[in-house]
Amino acid sequence: MRTIRLVAAAATALAVIASAVGCSSDGTPQDGPTVAADTVKAGPPSGWSDGGYTVDAASLKCGQTASNPTRGVTDTEITIGGLAYLTSASGSSMAGTELGAQARFDRANAEGGVNGRKINYVGTLDDGNDPARNSAQAKALVDKNIFAAVPVMTSSANYLDTFCGETVPFFGWGFNLGFCQTSIGFGITGCQFPEGDVTSTTYGLMIQAMFGGDATGKTTALVGVDNDSARAGLKQLGEQIRSVGVKTVYEENPIPVAGITDTTAVVNALMTSNNGAPPDVVLYVADFNSVIKMTAAMTAAGYEGKNLNPVGYDPRLAGFKDLQKSYTIVQWQPGVDTDVPAIKQLTEDFAKYAPDQAISLPAMAGYWAADMFIQAATKVGPDLTVDKLLKVLNSDYSYYVEGAVPETRWPLNHNISAPCASIVQLNGDKYDITSKLSCGSLIKK
Repeated sequence: MRTIRLVAAAATALAVIASAVGCSSDGTPQDGPTVAADTVKAGPPSGWSDGGYTVDAASLKCGQTASNPTRGVTDTEITIGGLAYLTSASGSSMAGTELGAQARFDRANAEGGVNGRKINYVGTLDDGNDPARNSAQAKALVDKNIFAAVPVMTSSANYLDTFCGETVPFFGWGFNLGFCQTSIGFGITGCQFPEGDVTSTTYGLMIQAMFGGDATGKTTALVGVDNDSARAGLKQLGEQIRSVGVKTVYEENPIPVAGITDTTAVVNALMTSNNGAPPDVVLYVADFNSVIKMTAAMTAAGYEGKNLNPVGYDPRLAGFKDLQKSYTIVQWQPGVDTDVPAIKQLTEDFAKYAPDQAISLPAMAGYWAADMFIQAATKVGPDLTVDKLLKVLNSDYSYYVEGAVPETRWPLNHNISAPCASIVQLNGDKYDITSKLSCGSLIKK
């Protein structure tokens, strides 16, 4: 049970990401664009099509210049601090993200720093997953005179008032609204809350990959949480899946916000949703414990199709019985793939600088957020200021770690995430990568 509590953080984050995609500006679900199934193909993790969608940096919030552009910068140091929910009342957390960032900063410092300046990492403050504390901790970071906030891994975006007012750039995993439609927030895979006239083919692409690249004629059931944003999000995911020719035979939100207790009715509905038969794939977009209960219940009912979720990848879950044979969608290349040079470097950095930290999704997100900042600050050059950093980032800048983190483009990805993911399957005591990191495309509605 302790393992389950430890990985609940990643589960919460990914469930938010998956359920929050794509609703209109008035909050109602939108019909997706029609795309020929044979045009939706897996591509490399860079060079993906933007579908003609563009973002004007001048239209973004928080675009003012900094009142103190050299804040946190001396001739020898750059002061950085982070903000995350390292604890919470429910027991879930993003613990480990601060150590991931620390590991990347430590390597940068060992290599001479950023253009000769060492990173003075003052640590990551804990907001306890409390919106009021989130705001207070953001002010505390500004009082520490930070140049930028790395990593930011919070459910609440109450920090934005302070960071926007003080022009504090921040980097993290974009699963809160602060990363969206603002010029100062940079998610390692972009903004997870698209709004307006754009969507992507990501989930359709991943369903397709589960069937060797051709999912025509297959059926999928989508199971979500019973709230408005999740309902809108599930509809959008259904549109993405149908874009590759997969029929959605069940698209409902029967799981209570507090989590499911009795799975009987949902299992019965799923097992007969495909004209009296079960679907080929069931996608669960819910909290971690509900995903576990539903997956186990479907298996017990004799389901032989594919269980897919956005919450089941964590090295500490290897061997976990109730998720055996299930698939998990991941927004970057998992840490088990050390054949990728950047992943190999990451694992070496953890072994050297954070040897007791599992390479979990929160830890990896912290590491890549730090890497994103380091790359951008290095490009600015020795004359580092807040305004120059933001100008570089918002002027057709791209961040890409070959084979590890998908390409993001700025300012474009202030409004939507990169249309990319990978798929892993839990088999016994190890995760197998069934689909390496690949990308689809953005689609204008």
